[in-house]
Amino acid sequence: MMAIHDIKQLVLALRSVHRDRENQVVFGPTAPKTAELIWVEPKKINHYLGDLPEGLNIRRTSGRIVDFERRGLHLSPLEDLIQVKSSLMHWRDGLPWEKTPDFIHRMTRVKLLRAGIRRNTESAIVRRYRTLDEIYSRIGQDRAFKTQKQLKRWNFREFGGVQICIDGSGRLGIMRGSGLHRITIAKLLDLPYIPAMVGLVDVGAISYLELLRQPPEQRTKTDRSVPNMIGDYRLAEEASSTPLLRPSLQGSAR
Repeated sequence: MMAIHDIKQLVLALRSVHRDRENQVVFGPTAPKTAELIWVEPKKINHYLGDLPEGLNIRRTSGRIVDFERRGLHLSPLEDLIQVKSSLMHWRDGLPWEKTPDFIHRMTRVKLLRAGIRRNTESAIVRRYRTLDEIYSRIGQDRAFKTQKQLKRWNFREFGGVQICIDGSGRLGIMRGSGLHRITIAKLLDLPYIPAMVGLVDVGAISYLELLRQPPEQRTKTDRSVPNMIGDYRLAEEASSTPLLRPSLQGSAR
């Protein structure tokens, strides 16, 4: 019997036929495809895209070509997000999840809503963070992310993977709500490359896809000049008795 997840992927695959054909007609054969697999360097993902174009949600952005400037789309620093701050506090600094601002915020919402929804119960939240620790441990042992097809043979391309957008300057950013914890894990573990799903692509950034489509083993040169958010934090902590971001993190938890 076909699961709901499989039905959703089938619908996505059917919808992508029209979108992919339209992209290629307008922008040529190198245009992005829906849920297309790309390979990114986690150290280069230091920004996120929070606001989406009107009429789009996170499930309908993959492979879409837009004019970032005309749509008013801007990338923001990744470390500003409460999920990333909390992940650093837990995995890097050793703080229990229960004392991180993200966990506290989620628990507060449970008490405010008092809804018997499965995903909004205290036990569900605890399980969520326990699962995140299991993912961190497993990836730490494997030293690699698996593609979505490796995780599930019948998966539609890289649907469900970390979704990455590309702005007009070629800068990469994670689409908010699409793998924040996974990208933080990859940065903390200093993984060289991870598989990702292409998200929004600026109309002037299509040419950048050529390199991103190449698997890691085909890359001949890596740009070492790109700042590493997590690495910079570590260097700053070693050079100062006051760890970088520590005051703002504590402030977020209040």
